[in-house]
Amino acid sequence: KALESVVETHKGDVYNAKDVEDSIIALTEKVAGSGYAFAQVTPRGDRNFENHTISVVYTIDQGTKAYIERIEIRGNDRTRDYVIRREFDVSEGDAFNQVLIQRAKKRLEALNYFDKVDISTVPGSQPDQVVLVVDVVEKSTGEFSVGAGYSTGGETAGPSVEGSITERNFLGRGQYIKIAAGGGKNSRDYSFSFTEPYFLGRRIAAGFDVFQQTRNYDHYD
Repeated sequence: KALESVVETHKGDVYNAKDVEDSIIALTEKVAGSGYAFAQVTPRGDRNFENHTISVVYTIDQGTKAYIERIEIRGNDRTRDYVIRREFDVSEGDAFNQVLIQRAKKRLEALNYFDKVDISTVPGSQPDQVVLVVDVVEKSTGEFSVGAGYSTGGETAGPSVEGSITERNFLGRGQYIKIAAGGGKNSRDYSFSFTEPYFLGRRIAAGFDVFQQTRNYDHYD
């Protein structure tokens, strides 16, 4: 029943080759999710010319259960390997699990460190082993902004300027920092923010903010 639920071809539907192709992909992914990385799905169509119907039968060869020999990461010129590896709930020696691998892919994309994330498999050194190949294309994770303004009233009246530098992947370690400064005729503001997304190796964010404000009241009576 679990396999039937992902099949796109149904009794009474008009035959569509794309539905068959989509069913092959869905069945392969479903079986691979149970650890069978080398599963093969073969469709067979039996046509009935009198009734103008076709019966589609899917034959599934699970193959041997696969285990992860190693995880190979490519394209991360700045980002440290461990920043990518920690998004996986599987590691070397674990059973291949397509569901957990797709979850890791979504996590890596959500980091917003990469323009593209691809995860593929190649045969390992043994028939029951696979190598996970993680290909990433890094993107700019830094941002610089500057602004200016003018206040017409109050103790901070006059021109002002502010700027900030933000880095979401500081030194390739996945840490977030932001340095900001601003000021006007009678004021100065400074701030620094830091966040570690994996505090003590756990998926718990921790950080701190430091700021300083200075006001000059010497011009008032």
